[in-house]
Amino acid sequence: MRDSVARPVEIRSAVSPARASRRPPPPPDHHAVWLELQQGYLARYWLAEIMHRVTLSEEVEHLLGRFLELLTAMIPRSLGQHRLAVCGLWKRAAELFGALGARRGLAAGEVVEEFQIVREAVIRLLFQVPASRQGATVSLSDLVRLSRFIDSGVTHASIGHTDGLFFSMFQGSGVPKVPPAQLMLEVEEQLLAIDQELRVEIH
Repeated sequence: MRDSVARPVEIRSAVSPARASRRPPPPPDHHAVWLELQQGYLARYWLAEIMHRVTLSEEVEHLLGRFLELLTAMIPRSLGQHRLAVCGLWKRAAELFGALGARRGLAAGEVVEEFQIVREAVIRLLFQVPASRQGATVSLSDLVRLSRFIDSGVTHASIGHTDGLFFSMFQGSGVPKVPPAQLMLEVEEQLLAIDQELRVEIH
């Protein structure tokens, strides 16, 4: 990961090695709790990687920052007790991300590449700053579940891009490089609605 990005949060154990063997096993959602601590770092890293690839206006950068904060807030819940409720919101947000990508002038492959960034970041974090230092190991089932969850986001971002591109062409507006102010306002309102639904689901 790039040195310019803030470093992830490392959880340090207060339990001595002598007592480690007597600790109870971690709860099933231990990695969900750990990933929740990392979500701010993931959002910043994700945005930094996008900005390294493309030039963004200040308005689009702000909106993407909001997007990535919301998306990374959902990732920990894919492992916890709220995973079923969050899945639908994740897909909606991913489709909105893809639709915005179309209005930013991105090709379908570019939208997929932008969304894939977070998969690499999550997997690296799980091994570079492991939650196993608290007594939990990264299981294959956790990795598969995370990968499938992110895969569904990639798929729906691609769907959203196709829908957004079709809508732009159908309206005869073409595909502007910078989304108009009205469109950005509408996207931000939809993001806010998804964020509010997420807060209701997890509390």
